[in-house]
Amino acid sequence: MIYEKLENQLAMETEAGREAIEVWYRVQKGLTGAQKVAKSFELTELTRQTMRAGLRKRYPDATETKIQEIYVDRLLSFHGTSVEEVRRKQKEQAAAIISLPPVNNS
Repeated sequence: MIYEKLENQLAMETEAGREAIEVWYRVQKGLTGAQKVAKSFELTELTRQTMRAGLRKRYPDATETKIQEIYVDRLLSFHGTSVEEVRRKQKEQAAAIISLPPVNNS
């Protein structure tokens, strides 16, 4: 909700922004629940493609594997973590599993 309000505030600063918000609300109002869910998936995929395209432009020599790693790291950063942190936790969990005593099934 906070983001929506901020986005609206920014958009409302221009005539084009105000018109865009008005059109978007009219479109949303006419959608069924299923159509709204489908539209959210569509917009999410568009955002992913745009983000990856920006990363490819910023890092033109990077492999697709590296682009994917940067992409995932950026997404994780929104949740307060990183690829490095996830890998560290995975190693810790694997070490803990390896050190578990065998299960006695008798």
